[in-house]
Amino acid sequence: MRMLRRCKVMGAVALVSLVSACSPAPEDLPAQPLWRPDDQQITLQAFGFFGGTFEWVGRRDTMTGEQLEALSGLKFIRSAEGCMQDVMEYSLVVVDAAGQERKAVAREFNSSCSEQQVIDIETLKPLLATLECGATGSASTELSKAKTVRADNGCQHAFFSYQDEPSKWLKVVASRPDRPHTFQVSRCEGKTTGLALFDESGTVLLASDGAEGTSSSDCATLTHPLEAGRVYALKVTSRAVTTGGHVYLEIRSD
Repeated sequence: MRMLRRCKVMGAVALVSLVSACSPAPEDLPAQPLWRPDDQQITLQAFGFFGGTFEWVGRRDTMTGEQLEALSGLKFIRSAEGCMQDVMEYSLVVVDAAGQERKAVAREFNSSCSEQQVIDIETLKPLLATLECGATGSASTELSKAKTVRADNGCQHAFFSYQDEPSKWLKVVASRPDRPHTFQVSRCEGKTTGLALFDESGTVLLASDGAEGTSSSDCATLTHPLEAGRVYALKVTSRAVTTGGHVYLEIRSD
């Protein structure tokens, strides 16, 4: 189970066990919303013990109108009493035009385990609904059940990396057709990683690469042109050798 920073666990109820020894979140709510007119970027780091981990970076000039509207609806609240164990947590970092950062957190059931300002989880859900990020627990070993994602969507798709971890599939479409796209694995020290790009059927190999993970930058990467109107099958392999956990995958047009 995940080690909580400030909480003393009472019992072993996994998903919603309350911990009464948590300190409350700050009482004073910010006078202004988290996302403001001069803000340029937001980073969302999702962590879920049971497979909800991924990351997303949204820049103002590339976000959709729906995403910008969802950001404007984020609301601060006073957190619920106590800290719930092993629930989804979203860390938010906003960067304004001057490069200054503001931070907040949203957690299932609006609980809090830190001193950070808390965003109402219900007001975050419209933004989450717009994201195409592959989380650790949603990656499929079957191509027919694989998630379809678009390049350049701001996502760092996450994959589990344990010993004998099976390879997983994604279906990929181009963001800027008829030009090279790069598939880049990261955070892979101590893990053997591999990428294999196929046609939509998963039978015709188009490009592949592998790496042994001797350092954090020794990761599988490949570049291949993606055509308009086509779906590609990407096979991602990540297995722990000396270090477990998970790796991230970014797909971008060059």
